[in-house]
Amino acid sequence: MWEKTMGELILCNQNMAAFPYYVEEAAIGVYSLEELSYYICHNVYLLRSDFMNEDLCNWLERELKLKDAADALREIVRKGGTLSEFVTCLLSQSGYCDRMQIAQIAQQIAELEHKSEYECSKIRADRYVTNGRYAAAIAAYRTLLANQAAENPILVGNVWHNMGKAYTGLFRFREAADCYRKAYGLNENPESLRECLYAYRCLHDDDGFKNTAAECGMTAEEAAEAAHRLSELSRTEEIRQFEEQVDGLFADGQEDEIAGMLAEWKDTYRKNCRI
Repeated sequence: MWEKTMGELILCNQNMAAFPYYVEEAAIGVYSLEELSYYICHNVYLLRSDFMNEDLCNWLERELKLKDAADALREIVRKGGTLSEFVTCLLSQSGYCDRMQIAQIAQQIAELEHKSEYECSKIRADRYVTNGRYAAAIAAYRTLLANQAAENPILVGNVWHNMGKAYTGLFRFREAADCYRKAYGLNENPESLRECLYAYRCLHDDDGFKNTAAECGMTAEEAAEAAHRLSELSRTEEIRQFEEQVDGLFADGQEDEIAGMLAEWKDTYRKNCRI
């Protein structure tokens, strides 16, 4: 049976559930082992130790009639096994992944198991940014920053930096500039300072640009050079072609095309704002 999952068709060779298993982290319900495997493969960094739970085992046994698989997973939990062992066992039951893919996923999970919970939470938040879920990323970063007391200042600075990226993705450049400025104060990474100055340029805030450059020890010459480099970024061939396309649409009076483009941008922005 073919099943459409998250925009892709998946061939399901095993039973389909009458009632789905709810994956809380993604707010989705899955109806087959293949669909669950798809979720795991594409969201490795969202998996937590509480993914190993009795509810999942019961669902596999009750809905998919996979008692042996459910018992094997329960045994891993009973013996205090790791998340990588649990996921390896689960993926091995579906046939969705080959052995090499399963080994790679297990390795990714094992690497997370050797990081602190703070680092793992940051990686998950970073994943939200990568996937364009900027509002969800900001919420996750704020949670991290509320629990930063004992963390490495550089790591905390990187959290601020990446939250700036999320705000930039939402075109909220004022908040982005504030995040990048705080990031630079902690990690002293030139990239954080550069992104901060770029955010001020996007705001056309010359005072913010100059004051930040001065506060961070840049000379007038260095600030001028930074401004020049940032201006060059706004004149790339890709941006020039886009501007010409938009100007052409307005010149030709293609109102329907313009309306469609604006509607698409609005839809994308709304999706990026979703938690």
